[in-house]
Amino acid sequence: MTSMKIEEVKSTERLERIASHSHIHGLGLNIDGSAKQIGHGLVGQCNAREACGIIVDMIKTKKMAGKAVLFAGIPGTGKTALALAISQELGKNVPFCPIVGSEVYSTEIKKTEVLMENFRRSIGLRIREIKEVYEGEIFELKPIENVSNTSSISQVNIGLKTNKNKKIIRVDPSIW
Repeated sequence: MTSMKIEEVKSTERLERIASHSHIHGLGLNIDGSAKQIGHGLVGQCNAREACGIIVDMIKTKKMAGKAVLFAGIPGTGKTALALAISQELGKNVPFCPIVGSEVYSTEIKKTEVLMENFRRSIGLRIREIKEVYEGEIFELKPIENVSNTSSISQVNIGLKTNKNKKIIRVDPSIW
């Protein structure tokens, strides 16, 4: 019998990212959505910050469901800073998990594994399968037919016994 368990990831890393962007606490916007010249750790990039403010508003009003934002540009133009500012504006419960292209294109790990690992880290979950192993001598193997259709099997009862006890396991068709 296989079941899936979802649990919160307890990371061994620091809870807060200490890096060149640790001073950023938001987009630095006025109430009307216009950017302050210097605000919340950001300087300049007023048009980009105002555009990010629109994205934040769309996310908060649930108009961005199923959509994504891609920041592109040469190194040092503020892409990571703006992404971090967006996550800060959305609240403390929104994680920020930066990923570098060289991580994805590493020859050591598959690209899909790297992306899935970062995705799981970003939602704070670890998915793990739990398997139950039954051991014993089979004393009964009984197929149970479907009530509506007698030619199909809906379940199988497997009887196991050990020196100490007996157990009957009902197996779903999803197993076979």
